[in-house]
Amino acid sequence: MLKKIYPLIITLTLLVSTPLFAQTKGWTKSPSAGAFTSKSLVPEMSTDESYTQRYSFSADLDGGGHIGVDFTVSNLGWGDGNGAVELRVNLPDQKKYKFKKKKDDDEWTYSKDNFKLEIASTLIRAKGKNKYQLIHNGKVKVNVTFSNVIPKWRPGRGQITVDGDKYYKYGIIAPRANVEGTVTVGGKVFNVKGTGKGFADYVATNIAPYDLATRFSRFRTFNGDLVVAWREIKLTEDNGGKSSVWVVVGYKDKIVFSDANAKMKEGKIKSDSKTGYRIPYAIQIDGKSGKDSIRLIHQGTSMRRKDMLKSMGSAVKSVASVVAEPYSFNFGGKYTLQMDIGGTKATMKGTSNYTLDYINK
Repeated sequence: MLKKIYPLIITLTLLVSTPLFAQTKGWTKSPSAGAFTSKSLVPEMSTDESYTQRYSFSADLDGGGHIGVDFTVSNLGWGDGNGAVELRVNLPDQKKYKFKKKKDDDEWTYSKDNFKLEIASTLIRAKGKNKYQLIHNGKVKVNVTFSNVIPKWRPGRGQITVDGDKYYKYGIIAPRANVEGTVTVGGKVFNVKGTGKGFADYVATNIAPYDLATRFSRFRTFNGDLVVAWREIKLTEDNGGKSSVWVVVGYKDKIVFSDANAKMKEGKIKSDSKTGYRIPYAIQIDGKSGKDSIRLIHQGTSMRRKDMLKSMGSAVKSVASVVAEPYSFNFGGKYTLQMDIGGTKATMKGTSNYTLDYINK
C-alpha cells in the first residue's frame, strides 16, 4: 500500500511546489541592474539568442523640425551581434532625410571602456557624464550634442527579471536635454538648436518581446518646463499576466516625481476591425510616492495603425510572423495631468500622442 501511496505523495508535492508561472519580478523587486552611468551603456554583447540592445536619441528643434536616431545591436535573425542604425532629419523647407543601414558584427565598432558606438558612418558617444555627441556622415551631415538638463534616470532597480536569468532593462539617458550643433544639406550648413526638448533612452534585453509581454505602451511629452513620461509592459500569462507600469515627472533641472509601481486603467475600449485587438481610446495613469501623487488622463481622438512586421528584416520577420501578430496603435488627443507634489497642487493640460504596441492577443 505504501508503495502505491508514496509516488502519489511525491507527485502532489511537486505540483504544489512547482510554480505555475515564471518567476517575474518588476521594476521595484528585481535585483539592481547596477550603477546607471555612461559606462553602463556599453553594449553587453550577450550570446543569448534573443539579446537586443537599442539606443534612441531625438530632439524637437526650435523653430520647427526634428532629429531622431535609433542604434540597435541584436542577435535576432541571422548571426549574432548585428548592428543597425536608422536616422531621421526633418528641417523646415528642406526635404526629409532618412538613412537606414544594417551591418554584420565585424562591420561596426564600439568601445568597451565608455559609451561609444559607430554603425554605418553614424556615431554616438558620451562626452563626460551628461553630454552625448551624434555625428552622421551621409548625403546629409549631422553633428549635434545632447546636453542633459535633467540627469539620467531609470525606473526602480532598472530592470524586470524573469526566472532570474532573463531580463528587460530600461533607462532614460536624457530625460530632458538641450541640443545644439549643425546639419549640412547640399553643402549648406544649418545651425540647429533644441532648447529643453532633447530626449534619449535605452533598452537591453535577452528575452524576445513575444516571450515577455503581449503589449508595450508608452507616452512622453514636453510642456514648458515639464517633461512627463510613462511606460507599460503587459506581461504574458506565463509571466503572471500583470501590467508593469512606471511614470516620471521632471521639472526644470530635476526629477520631481516618480513611481515604478504605478497603476494603469483603460477606458472607451473598442475592437479594431482589421486586427481584432481591443484598444483603449482612454487611459488613466495613477502614481503615488509617499505623500505625493499624480493622475494622468488621456483622451484619444484619433488613431493610426501600423503593421510592425512590414518594418522587420526578412530573417526576424520569418520568426516573428509565426509566434506574434504585432501591430502598433498611435493615438492622438488631449491629456490632463493632475499633480500633488511637495504640498503643491497643479494641473497641466495639453495635446500629445500615446502608443500601444500589441504583440499578441
